[in-house]
Amino acid sequence: MDVYEVVAAEATATMQGTPIWMVSMQKPDGGIHCHAFPPSTIEWRMAEYGLDSVAEALDIVLHEPYAIDPSDPFGAIVDPAAKAGAEPIRLHNAPTITEARAAHRVRIADAKTRVRVTPPKGKPDPLDAIRQRHGVTERGLREKAALVDAARRSVRGEIVPGELSAARVLEADTPGVKGASRA
Repeated sequence: MDVYEVVAAEATATMQGTPIWMVSMQKPDGGIHCHAFPPSTIEWRMAEYGLDSVAEALDIVLHEPYAIDPSDPFGAIVDPAAKAGAEPIRLHNAPTITEARAAHRVRIADAKTRVRVTPPKGKPDPLDAIRQRHGVTERGLREKAALVDAARRSVRGEIVPGELSAARVLEADTPGVKGASRA
């Protein structure tokens, strides 16, 4: 297993101006590996998998690049979360979010057997910048969870894509949310 030690985490932007978190890690060979992701990624993982911890969502985001991809034909064969002969459990095909979360946690645990992202020893943790300014809101979680639910139901054939917008889901399920909830 390789240990990637976090040396920096900063809010920055792409050349086009899109905000990103940039996490720089030192690899065992001394090289630097950078992982960039939009600030909304943490909120998305929390909404997708029903997580209630920013710390767990951040840990998942940092280890996902090293996880087996169950949609890849080879990945499906070696997927640690797959049952023998069964289609791999993914977010959109899992019977429940609980099962999708459990499968994703297994994949992340498996990824950590190859690469473990860690804070520096004896120094302040650069990831605290992300933990403190994560941008996760209850409204954002509700909106994203509604979008995930609509997509999951569409994949299962329960709704026709576009038939039930996330705004309608939010309006129906959340008192006080009206129509276009992105205002």
